[in-house]
Amino acid sequence: MGRQRYLCRDCGKYFLGDANYHHHSKKLREEASKMYANGMSMRAISRVLNVPLGTVFTWIKRYGGQK
Repeated sequence: MGRQRYLCRDCGKYFLGDANYHHHSKKLREEASKMYANGMSMRAISRVLNVPLGTVFTWIKRYGGQK
């Protein structure tokens, strides 16, 4: 039997309801967007902020054009 998965509307990450889920703050997402706008690569942003590369990609795709 499968387990219910949930989608975070802020970061786009799937998680399980009973799992220990770490939510990233809006401030961290904005910092990533600023870094990207200043020419930093997504891989470098991922290393500096210590978040998965896929998460950074989702943030840039979803929030990158907003200001």
